[in-house]
Amino acid sequence: MQLQRFSVLFLLMVTLLLCSNAVVEAHVGLLHPCARSSPRAGCPKPSGGQKIDYDLNAPIGTYSGKTFPLCKNTVPSKTRTVLKAGQSIKTDYTIGASHGGGHCQWAISYDAGKTWVVLKTMIRNCLKGTKLGQSYSVSVPLPKNAPNGKAVLMWLWNNAQGNRELYSNCADVEIRGGSNGGSISGPVPLIANYGPGSLYIPEFPLTSSPDKHEAFAKRKTITVKVPRK
Repeated sequence: MQLQRFSVLFLLMVTLLLCSNAVVEAHVGLLHPCARSSPRAGCPKPSGGQKIDYDLNAPIGTYSGKTFPLCKNTVPSKTRTVLKAGQSIKTDYTIGASHGGGHCQWAISYDAGKTWVVLKTMIRNCLKGTKLGQSYSVSVPLPKNAPNGKAVLMWLWNNAQGNRELYSNCADVEIRGGSNGGSISGPVPLIANYGPGSLYIPEFPLTSSPDKHEAFAKRKTITVKVPRK
């Protein structure tokens, strides 16, 4: 009888462990530069006010409603990744389920997320074909004239298949080797499948499926000015 009880308890513990791992590995999250509140090895420990986000890969919302704000975690990290203006930023991701790929945008903000300028956009093929545990990287160009200073790098992803979701992680960075003051220009991020008032992008599993790519071409262009220090 005791052996039977032990076996049942052991199976229950294994099941809970597997479920916990499934939650952590679900979907996709930013691995490098280290996202805010990241539980990944090698990333800085949480700063004051931060908590480790063991569900970093989860979406921030769907077309039905918003679960988390942009970036998912809003408390900045005191430890910042140093980026050099004029070079490409190597971004890496943890893959749980890539949902057929989709649209990705990378944007930068110099005012703590009030305004964003898109640095790169991938339509339809972002994360496409990736599998659980597979490594995935994207190079994001940082202009030579990018102003020096503290900034936030944001990643956005609208998945091609499954629930109509939006994913977002942010990394706190410091730009060096660029201009002392100046400006940076580019499109405003397109925010889709993030609450009823946002643009709705339907599933696009096939090449012929409508994917609302035309909406990205219509994004407004803005210029963000950064004061000289």
